[in-house]
Amino acid sequence: MSELRFEDVTVRYGRHTAVDGVSLTVPDGAVIGLVGESGSGKSTLARAAVGLAPLAGGRITLDGAPIPTRGRRPLQMVFQDPYSSLDPRMTVGATIAEAMPRGADRKAGVAHLLEQVHLDPSTARSLPSRLSGGQRQRVALARALAADPQVIIADEITSALDVSVQGAVLNLVRELQGLSMLFISHNLAVVRYVASHVAVMRNGRLVEHGPTAQVLAEPEHDYTRELLAAVPGRRSKP
Repeated sequence: MSELRFEDVTVRYGRHTAVDGVSLTVPDGAVIGLVGESGSGKSTLARAAVGLAPLAGGRITLDGAPIPTRGRRPLQMVFQDPYSSLDPRMTVGATIAEAMPRGADRKAGVAHLLEQVHLDPSTARSLPSRLSGGQRQRVALARALAADPQVIIADEITSALDVSVQGAVLNLVRELQGLSMLFISHNLAVVRYVASHVAVMRNGRLVEHGPTAQVLAEPEHDYTRELLAAVPGRRSKP
């Protein structure tokens, strides 16, 4: 079981409340979409889960227990910018191997992970500077998978990519069956493609949450309707 739970989580930066009493569950094996405009607090919530933003209130648990801060990290995060998330001095193989548990057959493991993200194993010898944005983001996913996580948090992982390669990364996310994931995006069309449930965040609070098909077909909150109206090619209901 790998259930990530946010319980009344609050994060503050000085007097500014970035996340305000958010409760959300990422069930075992599910992909949950978290959407909202820039500044809505969704990335802050993600950073809080992996210990990069301190809590002012509430708690975050994995299978009912506090998330370990030392040793193996059961949560792994994939960041938005594929160009800054990889060490430019390390080869792809070294980057992935570094995240693998001790005692693992690293050479074979790296090759397997690269194949899993649809990259040739020979990519292991390359430096990030030789890769495209889409390839780098797939390496970042491979690195996250190398740590054998219970949950992956994907923070806007397609927003910095060309439209032509976004689909390949989204297809890869859909292939990761059985892995719990919090998939963060400002794009409802993207979330519709990968997530079974969606939570909508505005000004640090959740304003709507439910099965993706239901929320996107019959949104209850005005803000959700505004986000849907902004999706290209979609007509809002009167």
